Amino acid sequence: MNKIDRYVATSVLWSFLVVMFVLLGLDTAIAFIDQIKKVSDDYTVQSILQVLLYRLPGKFAEYVPISSLIGTLMGLGTLASTSELTVMRAAGMPIWRIGLSACQPIIFVALFGMGLSEFVAPVAEQKANLVEKLQDQKEGNFALTGGVWLKADNNFVYINAADRSGKLYGIKIFSPDGQHLKSITDAKSAIHINDTQWLLADVKKTVFYPDHIKVQTLPSEKWSVSIKPEHLYLASQEPDFLSLSQLRTYQLYLETQKQDGAQYALEFWSKALRPVACIALVLVALSSVFGPLRSSTMGGRIFSGVMIGLAFQNGLNLFGRMSVATGFPPAVGVSIPIAICLLSGILLMRRRG
Repeated sequence: MNKIDRYVATSVLWSFLVVMFVLLGLDTAIAFIDQIKKVSDDYTVQSILQVLLYRLPGKFAEYVPISSLIGTLMGLGTLASTSELTVMRAAGMPIWRIGLSACQPIIFVALFGMGLSEFVAPVAEQKANLVEKLQDQKEGNFALTGGVWLKADNNFVYINAADRSGKLYGIKIFSPDGQHLKSITDAKSAIHINDTQWLLADVKKTVFYPDHIKVQTLPSEKWSVSIKPEHLYLASQEPDFLSLSQLRTYQLYLETQKQDGAQYALEFWSKALRPVACIALVLVALSSVFGPLRSSTMGGRIFSGVMIGLAFQNGLNLFGRMSVATGFPPAVGVSIPIAICLLSGILLMRRRG
């Protein structure tokens, strides 16, 4: 049976790689067409290619579930069309054993994708955003463009970018006084001095008085804020660009500050449950191959896989965002479509077997 197991696993793995190559190629081509209109002296075609290359690890991890579905349909469908699955079944190989053989490479690529999303994709995505949005900055120690608003000690703060050392770039601090705006502090950068102290550089401060406005330009100014550098760094990132550990860290911080961390929890569970989603989709593919798609053409199988994948992804987005909107645990919202696919696949497999 070991040779048969390897044969089935190899067929599924090669089909997975073909699907992944096609999906990444289409995504890259569309992104290149979208980015080409932004070409300038600072943002060249070479910069675009660099951005697209940096984003490949994240895209790979994102496309693992749907590639697993379509790859399994293609791989086992090819074996079914040549009657090899029929021979295996006639030789006494149960469906669950064929399914186990098909799941082995999918589990491997799912764990590989999770490793990419944890250790490689966040850093690569940050570099891609740096090249795309901070081309006019010549320093190479940026980690990611930010563009985020947050509330800190009754002030409203905008951060354009942050690096891994905790240095901030493009800071605007809006200080209210009741229902009125007291001052606006605009700084080119900020570095952390100690626990609650930051040093702003190239400061322009606008103070609003009842009868006039005063504008000051200062080389530096101290800024006292209770947020730690790592929290400011994480606040300046989009949730889908963060690793699992970063998402969990910032979610817990927001909860301790009595702020809404549901979006970070949703992204955490969406990434953490990807391997389970892959297995669920593979079971659905298996039940389809041994059922209604047994005699279907390759084009029919690919079309069915795309439709099932789109339905699954839309269900994942729907239930996930509904859980955030209604205050329901995001883990439950993400788990619902995965559980539906998993149970459907198991029940259909039992009927086929």
